[in-house]
Amino acid sequence: MEIKLNKEFEDKRGAIYIAKGVLDQGKEFSFLEMKKGSARGGCLHSNDEFFVVIKGEIKYLHGDKEEIVSQGQSRRIKAGEPHAFVAMTDSVVSEWGITTEEKKCDKKDPELRKVVDEFNSKLGK
Repeated sequence: MEIKLNKEFEDKRGAIYIAKGVLDQGKEFSFLEMKKGSARGGCLHSNDEFFVVIKGEIKYLHGDKEEIVSQGQSRRIKAGEPHAFVAMTDSVVSEWGITTEEKKCDKKDPELRKVVDEFNSKLGK
């Protein structure tokens, strides 16, 4: 089995890498390289998704809750639950359970997207 790790996207928040060829049914691992203070997410997925903090510490916003998740800790994101990550330190988060194509079809939560955009508007100032 050959595993390829490709950088798919990069901006002021960090970069997104995708590892394909690891999981069945075209599922993939995403690696989110997040700079301190950056945020990603604000979406709802049609299937369960999972994540682990590989490096650093994030604030995990989900539904009407928030919690700090540190290096080595993981969580399940239930299908249909709005969620986002805010990097408390420079961090790396890996997600799996859905594909990039499935993510493109998912809905955004308008209120949570506002929170994400607010964090990201402060980057680089």
